[in-house]
Amino acid sequence: MSRIKVLYVEDDPDWREGIRVFLSSYAEFELIACVSTLNECFEQLQANAVDIVIMDIVLDEYGTSGLDGALDLSVHYPNVKIIMLSSLDEHDDIFNEAFLNGAYDYVYKSEFEQLPNVMSAAISNQQTKYGERLKKLVYEKKKSLLSEGDIIVLKLLLLNMTQTQIAEQLNVSIAAVKKQVGRVKRKFNWNRSSKELADKCQKWGVLD
Repeated sequence: MSRIKVLYVEDDPDWREGIRVFLSSYAEFELIACVSTLNECFEQLQANAVDIVIMDIVLDEYGTSGLDGALDLSVHYPNVKIIMLSSLDEHDDIFNEAFLNGAYDYVYKSEFEQLPNVMSAAISNQQTKYGERLKKLVYEKKKSLLSEGDIIVLKLLLLNMTQTQIAEQLNVSIAAVKKQVGRVKRKFNWNRSSKELADKCQKWGVLD
């Protein structure tokens, strides 16, 4: 039987080494690489067949998010099982969004010994206790935040249209478009670009 190929994404070198040593005692798993960035993660995925990605949440001092990485992974590598491994154990929004973004399960670093059982369950396609239910609930919550007008504007942003072009397309004032974009960003507590929010909403499937 072939070994389960695992990739670990973590910016803390102590954790990378600790998980490497921990998993080395489990013959059924082959840890092909421990990387520190999302770019390195996707380079490994392009070069190697991987069954499981273990993903940290906060990947560097700039706030690079493993949640974003999980979402991109679930879109481009849907057959790879994603397990979030994080010290963030009192952040319900992050926990819930992890499942919406495609995570199979979420393991706290204080309970990292659960990883082998969780990975074995992932490979055998066992359903997690909360995963699918949380994914559905969070999806419905985010979908409910968007009005029909919000969806139209976000879809136009995905076409790389500027707010001025959107105003012309919809025959409204630029002020109206700016107000609507600002309102949508507040709904999602979003502090990055509106185009990034539109891209994320598309990957979540809430623009359909």
